[in-house]
Amino acid sequence: MRLLGHPIHPMLVHFSVVFWTVAAVAYMAAAFGVENAAEVAKLSNGAGLTMAALAMVAGFLELRAIEGASATMRVATWHMMVMATAWLCFLLALVLPASADIDPATAKLAGVLSAAAGFLLMGTGGRLGGRLVYEFGVGVGVRSHAKRR
Repeated sequence: MRLLGHPIHPMLVHFSVVFWTVAAVAYMAAAFGVENAAEVAKLSNGAGLTMAALAMVAGFLELRAIEGASATMRVATWHMMVMATAWLCFLLALVLPASADIDPATAKLAGVLSAAAGFLLMGTGGRLGGRLVYEFGVGVGVRSHAKRR
């Protein structure tokens, strides 16, 4: 899936990385009692979940360009699984503190731990995504000015 010749997935992932980084820091700040940090965490996490969902759709559509039983597809599959798990962790971080069925202190701790796990998984998934681009050349077009050998 491309826009003006450029893959859309890498255009979108940066937004969720920024929003989720802000959310993870804000969840931790809220746990230490920083005023308004919980609201910042919720808003940035919601925005990160939305942008990540769009990035996941674009990434899934771009899978068609990868050969089925290849090392590239194995890395792409791991990348998808790790990032989907990160998405679920951030979703839990968003909904657990609002749950009426859980003790508020436990819900807040579960939200912080979920956001921290999501943040670590996001870094791992980003590393795998980097391998797809830099090691396997996924999404990299042939440049007309490149020297031919």
